[in-house]
Amino acid sequence: MMSKNRFSRTFGRIADALQGQSRQKIETEYLNGSASIYDLERRIQEIERGKFRNF
Repeated sequence: MMSKNRFSRTFGRIADALQGQSRQKIETEYLNGSASIYDLERRIQEIERGKFRNF
């Protein structure tokens, strides 16, 4: 039973690595890179318009 649980965790980590970053994480990193409140507002608008929709 213990080895099955370890296998599940390992497989989950591999699947996450192959899938890449989630769109939410990419958007958050993009917003965190803003230089000012105006830049942040512009980036929010870009995301709302679908800048990362294909991720």
